[in-house]
Amino acid sequence: MVSLENQLTAEYKKNAEDCIEIYNKLKSMDEGRVWSSKWDALVDVRFSTNERRYKPSNIGAIFLQGLRK
Repeated sequence: MVSLENQLTAEYKKNAEDCIEIYNKLKSMDEGRVWSSKWDALVDVRFSTNERRYKPSNIGAIFLQGLRK
């Protein structure tokens, strides 16, 4: 979550906002926990110099569409 919050100030802000939305939904579905088995399927992580960049995977984008309907 710290990496996502840091990403909110960078050029990939929209991706971070989408991933935070996914994170919060997963957390509410599983008694306050976010299991890596679910998170990893919905989010892609790219590593660049000393930081991680998150973005919704293709499945994560479909998941977000369902949340927003």
